[in-house]
Amino acid sequence: MLKNQIISLVGLGKMGLGIYNRLYNENINIHGYDINHDIIKNNTHINFLEIDKILELSDLVLFTVPSNDEIFNIVKRNTIKKNSIFLDLTTSMPDQTIKIKNHLNNKNVKYFDAAMSGGANGAKNGTLTLMVGAKESELSEYKFVLNLISNNIFFYGLVGSGHAMKLLHNSVCHGIFLMMCEIGQLGDEMGINLNDLIETFNVSNARSFISENRFPNHILTNKFDGNSYLKNLKKDLSMVEKLSNKNNSSNHYIQLTNRLLKKFDKNFDNHDFTEIYKLWQGKIKK
Repeated sequence: MLKNQIISLVGLGKMGLGIYNRLYNENINIHGYDINHDIIKNNTHINFLEIDKILELSDLVLFTVPSNDEIFNIVKRNTIKKNSIFLDLTTSMPDQTIKIKNHLNNKNVKYFDAAMSGGANGAKNGTLTLMVGAKESELSEYKFVLNLISNNIFFYGLVGSGHAMKLLHNSVCHGIFLMMCEIGQLGDEMGINLNDLIETFNVSNARSFISENRFPNHILTNKFDGNSYLKNLKKDLSMVEKLSNKNNSSNHYIQLTNRLLKKFDKNFDNHDFTEIYKLWQGKIKK
């Protein structure tokens, strides 16, 4: 571990707070900031610094904010320590990632995307998957930090490729989830118990992470606690559709899933996304 390095984390929501606590519990001297100061008040162990001080003093800054639009706004209006490294863990558009990289290159700051998957539990337990738009050698001095929060790290080489990979990942993940919700409801209408359907799928070719984890742990239990919001799924699939349109790629299924999510009543945008299953019949617009 490097001595006298100042490490900070910006964004202390469900994912960010889990990462912060993980590093804090591993005796990393880490600072934190969130625009919501109530989070700081409710977590007195956080070594709080205002955002201007974090950017002025930190050698490594991790960002777990809603998207890198917020990051761009932050870096435009603050002084940044030269030769520092910014690691962007958001789910964001790759073209914006490249713009931020070029902007920060002019300030002698390195910026890499490291999109994460694994949810709040993965952040808490250090089992995230990181999709990194960098060469491994470019982050070698901070590999110990990545290893504390992730047990699967993929380096794709080019800035923006981590965010691109996350959007592709989320498109498949969300698409399968929506299909499973519809099939579960259809099975119920045919008199097939959802537990039986999931158990059968999980020892057959229809099994997936959704059937093996999402339904057993968050839906069959009636907890509906996936720790993300319906609005996040809408945001992700909207970005994937924009990405595919820019690349003139085939996007039939992407359009279908995006259009389907948009049909859900906006009043439920801040509900846990797993509630889609119980909202399916009554709250989706025909």
